[in-house]
Amino acid sequence: MKKKTGLEWATIAGSGAFLLPLLLFWLLLFAPIPYSFSYHFHSYSPGLFLAVLLLYYISFRLPGTYGILACLGLTMALLSLSLSYLWSSAFSDNFITGGLLPYKDAKNYFLGASLLANGIPMAGAGQATERPLFPGFLGIILLMTGQNLKISIAIITQLLAIGIVTSARQIVNSFGVPAASVFATLLYFYIQPLIGYSLSEMLGFLAGCLGFTLLWLASHRMDWPILMLGILVLMVAVSARAGAFFIFPVLALWAGWVLRSEKRFSIQMSVVVMIVIATSYFLVSTAYSRLLDIPPGASFGNFSYAIYGQVRGGTGWHSAIEDLGTRNPAIVYRAAWEYFLQHPLSLIIGSVKSYRDFFWIGERGIFPFFRYDLTDWRDVLLWLAMQILLVRGIVRLYKERSTNRSSLLLAGFAGILLSIPFLPPIDGGSRFYAGTMPFFFALPAAGLRGLVNRWRLEADPAVHHWSDVLLPKAISMVLLLLVPVGPLLAYRLVEKPAYTLPACPAGQNPFAIDIHAGTYIDLVNERSLHCSAVPRVCLGDFETNNIEKQIDDYYQRLLSLAEGEESGIRIVPALNLVEDEFHYFYLSTTRFPDVRDFVTGCATEIQTKNQTIYQVESIIFGNK
Repeated sequence: MKKKTGLEWATIAGSGAFLLPLLLFWLLLFAPIPYSFSYHFHSYSPGLFLAVLLLYYISFRLPGTYGILACLGLTMALLSLSLSYLWSSAFSDNFITGGLLPYKDAKNYFLGASLLANGIPMAGAGQATERPLFPGFLGIILLMTGQNLKISIAIITQLLAIGIVTSARQIVNSFGVPAASVFATLLYFYIQPLIGYSLSEMLGFLAGCLGFTLLWLASHRMDWPILMLGILVLMVAVSARAGAFFIFPVLALWAGWVLRSEKRFSIQMSVVVMIVIATSYFLVSTAYSRLLDIPPGASFGNFSYAIYGQVRGGTGWHSAIEDLGTRNPAIVYRAAWEYFLQHPLSLIIGSVKSYRDFFWIGERGIFPFFRYDLTDWRDVLLWLAMQILLVRGIVRLYKERSTNRSSLLLAGFAGILLSIPFLPPIDGGSRFYAGTMPFFFALPAAGLRGLVNRWRLEADPAVHHWSDVLLPKAISMVLLLLVPVGPLLAYRLVEKPAYTLPACPAGQNPFAIDIHAGTYIDLVNERSLHCSAVPRVCLGDFETNNIEKQIDDYYQRLLSLAEGEESGIRIVPALNLVEDEFHYFYLSTTRFPDVRDFVTGCATEIQTKNQTIYQVESIIFGNK
């Protein structure tokens, strides 16, 4: 056997060192860190923004592998601390309960994932049928982890960190260290408030970072395989969280421009890329939905509400439900079209409002973390700085439009700009743009190029590392296996569990559920029992860090149930296989200590305004 050289051993050691940031993520996540400290990493502040910017700048300045490891380690640490806050504080709001359990919109995505994991069609799973890519992705991760939601969320968070770093590495190689520092900081603060949630933005953001990276790499020498892969991954991003679809026809025009050879424009190349885009859309959206037996018209059905609000002058998606009293997309589309024919100027008014909100300061704008509070001059200054860099970046890129990468960013910006009237910020703020955020945040990063040269702050040109090319390619291929391929295979191969239905007394409902580790929380009275973090969360923390308890009777009922049990209660979000519907199951840990298995039994329904709680009265273990 040929002996390895010192250089080969160094390469192997350097590759192995990439495990260290991944290990750091898990060490921080399970360390007993007080949430009074980790809170600062799950919320925005001007001081934290500047601190993160400085840390990224220091990391990117380190040479070669050291710089990559430092940047990856920093990102892993930031996202791990953000997730740690949720798990240790029992934070609850409109989308999450007790720092872990999906609620409302997130509940529907989890329901879709649970249906898929049991080989059951997603029909009736709300948002899961409208945006089926994310529940499919989550369902596959759940199957890989033994349906452990806690570990699944952590894995997705790690993937987000890798997405940030791989895309930022392309910026540092092309625009330099300061530009990459701004780019990575903006990406972090965009995704920071969504960390730990079972929402479609997770997949949209991840695939968006990878798609941006691949297209950036392809633009250097117009590498066709990478270009096609980048378009496919970007299609996953924009379809997972319906977003700026107009970026695709503009990318087709961009391809015709950069591949024009001696011509002024290559129609042939543009048509070829458009065919690839159309094929990607068919595979990722239409064929995927049909193969999962999702009813026709369900995917992106909520888009009809946004269109209705726009033709009504920017009144928002909720106006369709209030005015028409229906959630049928066909009826909403028809009403929108009829109103547009009678009042065409209203669409212009709605579009102008959307552009205003998009570029203005506040949570609806594209920089949602900068607060609209004129008394806090630091936020206003940071927002103004980003706006100035944005304008400067667009101007500089336009002057350099003959280069592939400058024209790519301009094409991305044009696609986003054209999409704004159809993605009104009044409906979802910047969440609509999760899949295309790297294209936008690269613009203010580009605005730093001339300035930093003048200030002599530019680092030495970065040398391409193997991870800058191989890592995004490998992660993208894995992602495409996880979605859409994996869910389709799972749906066809997994069979719904068989079970024996128990006989229940009058007034009680039968159920059959799986209770998995890491997919429930115990609300524990800290005066009598130990509690610290998910799954054993302190009842006092659950009450203190619950921002919906005053208006949501679901949370009010959970609190009253927990206060009535000295040893605490277990809340399990589960798919009831008897009726293929989702419920929150409440178990008294005094009567049913540490239940984790497939169980059947009987439960009493506790109805609240927003959700249904099943109070478990009896349990039969392993009844299948």
